[in-house]
Amino acid sequence: VSPNPIVPNSIPGLELGRKGTIAVNDDMQSSIPTIYAGGDIVRGGATVILAMGDGRRAAAAMDKQLRG
Repeated sequence: VSPNPIVPNSIPGLELGRKGTIAVNDDMQSSIPTIYAGGDIVRGGATVILAMGDGRRAAAAMDKQLRG
């Protein structure tokens, strides 16, 4: 399974991983600070449990970012 290249390739400056997935840090934040990603677009084929964990981690980081 590989991610659809339309999304990553349509955003200038978005850093991609070696498999064409979106590269993120430990908070699921991409190279563009306002874009977070998780699940298959980051990992390739992943389980629902991993995708849910990614979403939870990203949500916590977004909340922290918005609160300052």
